[in-house]
Parts: sequence; C-alpha cells; structure tokens
Amino acid sequence: NELYERFAMHVAMARFWSLILLWPVAGFDLGGLLSTQHAVDELTDRTFSQHMKDHPVTAILFYAPWCFFSQQVMPAWDQAAQKLEIHDPPIRLAKVDTSRYASVGEENEIHEYPTMKLFVDGTVFSYDGQGRGWQQIVKWVNRHLERDHVLKSVEDAETYLHDNELAVVGLFPDGFDSSSFVKAATHYDDIVFAEARGQAIATEIADHLGRHARLLCETITVGQSSSSSKEVTLPRDDLHCDGSPRNPQRPEWTDKFEVAVQGKTLTVKRTDQSAGWGQLIQIKCCDDEKKVEKEHPKFPVPSVVMFFPYDERYAIFEGDLTNYHALDKFINGRRTPTVMRMDQDAAEKIFSANPDNVPALIFITDSADSAEEKVFREAAMKLRGRVHACISGTSSLMERRVVEMVGDGQPPLLALVEVPSYESTRGQYHVPRKYRLPLGGATSEKIVGFVSDFEGGRLKPWLKSEAEPSAEDMKVAVVPLVGTTFTAGVEDESKDVLVDFFAPWCGHCRKFEPLYKELAKNLRHVKSLKIAKIDATRNEVEGVQITGFPTIILFPAGKLPKRHVMYHGSRQPEDMIAWLQRECSIKFDAKPPPVKEGAEAAESGL
Repeated sequence: NELYERFAMHVAMARFWSLILLWPVAGFDLGGLLSTQHAVDELTDRTFSQHMKDHPVTAILFYAPWCFFSQQVMPAWDQAAQKLEIHDPPIRLAKVDTSRYASVGEENEIHEYPTMKLFVDGTVFSYDGQGRGWQQIVKWVNRHLERDHVLKSVEDAETYLHDNELAVVGLFPDGFDSSSFVKAATHYDDIVFAEARGQAIATEIADHLGRHARLLCETITVGQSSSSSKEVTLPRDDLHCDGSPRNPQRPEWTDKFEVAVQGKTLTVKRTDQSAGWGQLIQIKCCDDEKKVEKEHPKFPVPSVVMFFPYDERYAIFEGDLTNYHALDKFINGRRTPTVMRMDQDAAEKIFSANPDNVPALIFITDSADSAEEKVFREAAMKLRGRVHACISGTSSLMERRVVEMVGDGQPPLLALVEVPSYESTRGQYHVPRKYRLPLGGATSEKIVGFVSDFEGGRLKPWLKSEAEPSAEDMKVAVVPLVGTTFTAGVEDESKDVLVDFFAPWCGHCRKFEPLYKELAKNLRHVKSLKIAKIDATRNEVEGVQITGFPTIILFPAGKLPKRHVMYHGSRQPEDMIAWLQRECSIKFDAKPPPVKEGAEAAESGL
C-alpha cells in the first residue's frame, strides 16, 4: 500500500505540472520565458547586422549545436554574459549558429567551432585566453576593455616605459574627463595605455617622462647562451642598461640577471645559477642621463604623450583631448614607422582592417636610395596618419606577393591600396581596390595630391587585366571578358549574362570546359542571353567576390545595378538550362528553331 501511495502521488504531481505548463494563461508567454532563460542573444543572419549596430562593443560566440566543444563552452558563455551584464557599461554577449547561418560565418571568417570574437567599435579581437571557463572569458573581455592603467608614482611610470616600446601616457589634472583616452585604449592590442590622475602626480610624472624622452633608448637583442654570461656589442658608447629582461618573463622562470657596460661592450650574466639560458634575452639600454646635454622637453598637464622606438621617438597630441576620433587618428598614425619595409609584420599591420580606413601607400623598387624613394619619403612625412607608407622590394616571398597584388609593371611603382574598415567588409577576404600613380616626374606634392584625390573619391580603381580581345575573338558563343571589358560586358540591361569565372590551372574548370561549351552551343539561338567567361586569376573585376573555381554567376537583365545569382547545381548542360529558364529575367524557349535550308550553325568556342 505504501508503494502504491507513493506511485499515485508522483502521478498526481506530474499531472499537476503538465496542467500548469500547458494551460493557456492570458498574458503568459511560455516561449518568451524559454527564450530569455540565458543572458545571451541568439542571433540569425537577419538580426546579426542590427545587433552589431546596436552594440558597438559586443562579444559573439560562433558555434554549431552538433559540435561537442560548442556544447561544452555554452554554459560558460551564458555565465560570462551574466557577469558582464553588470560591467560598467554593460557588455552584451551573443551567439550565432554558423552551421545554420553559413553567410554569417563566411563574413566573419569562421573556420572552426566554437570561435569567440570581441568587437570594439569596429576592431576585432579573437579569443586568446587560457581555457574556456567563464572566468577566462570575462578576463579576456576585460583585458581588451580595461587597457587603461593608472600610474600612481614615478616608479610606476619607469616600469611602464621599460616594459613597453609602444606606450601612450595621459597626464590629467583633478576632475579631468579622460573618457576619450579610455575609449581609444580599447582599440589596440599592441599599444599599452596608462594615465596619471591628479595635478600633483601628473606634473611629477610629466617631468620624469620629459627626462626620459631626451634619452635615445635601444632594445638590445642578447639572445640565448650556453654559458652563464654573454657579451654583445652596443651601437654606441655611454649607454646605461637595465638588468631586467625586456622580453616577457613567465611566472615559473627563475632566471635572474645582472648587466655591466664597458665602452661598447655589454655583458649579461645569470646570477641565480651557473648555467646558460634558453630564452631570447632582450635588454633595454638608454643614453646616460648625466652625459646628455640637451634640455628635456616639457609635457604640459593636461596632455597625451606617445612613445615609440622609431622616427622622432615621442609625440605630444596637440588636438582636442575630448575628441576621441582625433586622438585615435593621432595614435594610429604613430603606431608604425612613417615608412616601413615590407615584411610579414609590416603586411599584417598595414593590411589589417582598421576603424579609420587608413590605406596603404606602397612604393615598389629594385634599387636603394633612388630619387623616387627620396620623393616618396618626403611625401610620407606629409601624409602621416593618412596612409601607412611602405617600401617593398621584389625578392622575398612576401614582397613578390605584394607585387602580384599591386599588379603588372616594372619597378619603380607607386600604388595606393584600399584597406576598408571591418564594418564595410564584414571579413577581410575581399579583393582590395588599388590605385596607381605614374612616377615619371613625380614630386612629393603630386603624391600628396594623389592621396587627397583618393580621399575625395576622385580616383578610378586600377584593375589587373589581360589585353582586350579583338572583334574577331568576340565572334564566338562564349564571349571572352577581361578586367577592362567586364563591366560593359555584364551591364547590358537588355541581356541576361552568364559568366564562368575560371582559373587555367583548375582541374574542375578544365572538366567543366566542354560542358560549358555544349551549353553555349545549345543556347546559341537565345539572343537575350550572353554566355561569357573570364580568367579570374589574370583579371580583376569590381563588385564580385570569387572564393573558388569555377564560380558561375548569372547577371539577370534589368535596371542597374544588376543582381548576382550564384549557380550551385549540377554542371550538366540540361540542368543548367532548366536553372537558367527559372532565373533569367527574359524567358526563352530552350528548343532551337528549325535551321533554315542552306544555313550553317555557328560553332561555340571556349
């Protein structure tokens, strides 16, 4: 009886809760309750863009529901969202199933699940934390948002300058609104920001920074050593070197060092044990302050000062300290040397999407110290903050890639390469627009004017193109297009235009070639349909993104700009004809009319 009573009680409770959950109660939205059980917005391909506009600072989890690791991180993501809701200001976390909404994944370059990204006013930071617990996620977000450190003493400032080559310091009196400085600090992964708050401490640190600024400092690479000491040659006499390594030190390392300078010889000795070291030691060495005769600069309060290891070594922001955009532009313009040499590091800096759409101005040359290079350097000084100026040779792999991207021609060449912001590209796999300036008789004023014309939208992009086909070449059913004829070829409003974007080395393209030729032959009687092809490796076109070969796109007849309809089906002619009959603006009969007696059918060619 007792067992039966317990069973009856469970059944009764089950019925009770089923009635509560299923009974339609006015004003009670069960779906709404379920949808808000997490602190995370679930985005779709329709809501993603609006979310990004509404939340300029947000973190997104790109996941797949079937992925084990996505399932593992989901609870931590929800909990991190709850913690960050009480952040000041609140940070909104969201997630999107990119296995379902593939276009969102493609736009954001998602190649694995799960992927976490933080978006801060157009700057994107990928997750680089240790582990995927909610604590690590919150720490990762805070690390990028709370990059503004407070200096409380001269010793803090000295440590700060020692540990960071790229440094921005705010010197603010009591009660000063430094919100623009704090906002700018969130946009840079490679620059460290700090501020002194209060008239007294800001004045004291400003004087110390001024004395530091007159010293020319160098980062000396000592490297590894198999013995307990190592000697390296310094670039000049009278340098004072710090015994604390400048390269990052892991907490578990016990290495301790002392340094000694004799003339131009720096001796680094390990003191914690009689052994060598495996880390790549870097030591900071500066001019001896007692032997530097020049007067140190005066940094006012309030002000913002930036320190960097090139060009003039430091700069004072002379604009409105409450104007965030002006401050951001000042910092971005000194984030790199006025003129860089092309290598992997330079390429990553100048071709990364940036909030201010700063383009890359690239001078390609085979010779050193030419007259053209001198003019380029003069122009680069005048264009600081407006372009990232870079000199490239033609020998290394990276340099050859840049030459290929900029286009055909013999050095010297000057090209301006557009680097759009994240908002305008939604990812960075676009083909960049390029603009060319002939260097014959070029002056620094002409180069500055060239950049001004770009900024004013008065330049036409330079497109890589093969030679234009002759009239005889066009007398085929499959019309050959090149970069300079593509726009006119597809923008005929009276025709549906089908284009095969191919690569000569592509095996799938070669396999498709006879099928495409057969399609063109079967539809040669349809005068409203143009069938064309273009070698997408030797020609560039505006407004079309090619991510694989062959890519087949239909440009339906009608008013400009035309729609782009991608073909993803079978490449058999009969299947493509059926698709064209559905998608073409001008309907046609796939069956050709009877051939008149004595007439010859024209052959189609590829």
